[in-house]
Amino acid sequence: MKKLLHVLLLPAIMLMLLTSCNTETTHYNYTFRGESETWSAVFEQEASQKLVIKNDRVKDSVSSKRYSFELKYKGKQSDLGEIKQLTYKYKGRSGGGSQTMEGPVPVALLKMGGNGSGSFEHEDSVIKVNVEWDGHSEEFELKNGK
Repeated sequence: MKKLLHVLLLPAIMLMLLTSCNTETTHYNYTFRGESETWSAVFEQEASQKLVIKNDRVKDSVSSKRYSFELKYKGKQSDLGEIKQLTYKYKGRSGGGSQTMEGPVPVALLKMGGNGSGSFEHEDSVIKVNVEWDGHSEEFELKNGK
């Protein structure tokens, strides 16, 4: 009898837990683009946020994101080899990144990315980019293409 009670009790408890809590997942997958006279950039993000809802109230929130940033020189790629020093940085609502390098500038180092949890860019975010090289400087914004 006790064995039968245990077999029936476990599924009943699981059913109560499943019906009392609800989860809702929202995805925030965006591509932000922008350019200046000499440079262009793309920031891509795949993010999601899961809300745990109990009794019509948010009890917990878990987010995850994967992102990449790529800076592109609009001139001839061979001209990158003539740059003696390059610094670029980008900054959005959820953070940013920067890179400084001595020339010649390898194209592979004009990319960065990562993943993790925490804040992420929203549809209306604006990402500010600053590029400085050999006494020159350009700033521009990346916006969501929608």
